[in-house]
Amino acid sequence: MFRAEAVFRKDVKREKDEAVEKMTNAMKQHNKLVSERDDLKNELERKQRLSIQAIAARGNMKQHLDEARQQYTDAC
Repeated sequence: MFRAEAVFRKDVKREKDEAVEKMTNAMKQHNKLVSERDDLKNELERKQRLSIQAIAARGNMKQHLDEARQQYTDAC
């Protein structure tokens, strides 16, 4: 009887330790994926800001070129 209980306790402890190890690995994987997702979100936001800046710079450059063309045509 006592041997069976000892074996049962060992099995339960082993199963518990395996479950804790599995949970720890799952949490590490989850945290890694969350970190990757956050990095991707930050990269997307950065690229969106850059594209808005590029669009604004293009518009500004076009305005300056149009003004220069107008001054040139007025001067001629």
